[in-house]
Amino acid sequence: MLDAMKNSLLNSLLIFTFFYAFTAGAALYKGLDADGNTVYSDTPFEDAKTFTPPPISVVDIPKEAADKKDVEDKKPAEFKYMSFDIVSPTNNQTIHNDPDINVSLNLKPGLNTEENHSIWVLLDGKPVVKNAQDLSLQIGRLDRGAYSLQAQVRDADGKAVVQTRAILFFVKQASAQ
Repeated sequence: MLDAMKNSLLNSLLIFTFFYAFTAGAALYKGLDADGNTVYSDTPFEDAKTFTPPPISVVDIPKEAADKKDVEDKKPAEFKYMSFDIVSPTNNQTIHNDPDINVSLNLKPGLNTEENHSIWVLLDGKPVVKNAQDLSLQIGRLDRGAYSLQAQVRDADGKAVVQTRAILFFVKQASAQ
């Protein structure tokens, strides 16, 4: 055990000695070459003088400026929907004998799911589809009559972010007579 410690200590001293010997002799030289250009080297050359470089300048960045930049970097770009429309049914369309009413929407850019946005469909002002992620939805079977249809994109708090214009459509069912 003592021999291992002696060898370890001896190896450490040898490494330190070699390192110090090589770095202690290191010097920089400055001179001119044949074309008159200033040349720096770690080996001496003709008409070279020993050169000691100036100390490195260190400038601390003010904390306030860095903090403000971090806040600006972390602030996400504002997301804005460009268009939101009901593709089908169309305004004033009459739907005959269809068991389910399909609603197709067009939203540009697509739904912002990172902000937990969802799609709601309102029939006569009352929600019939809530928290949907698709642009193609079914609202089920409807009785004969006229209906107002509107779609909304809502945020995580249920607040409307953007909405379509309301359209009017009609449902006609064949009579049993």
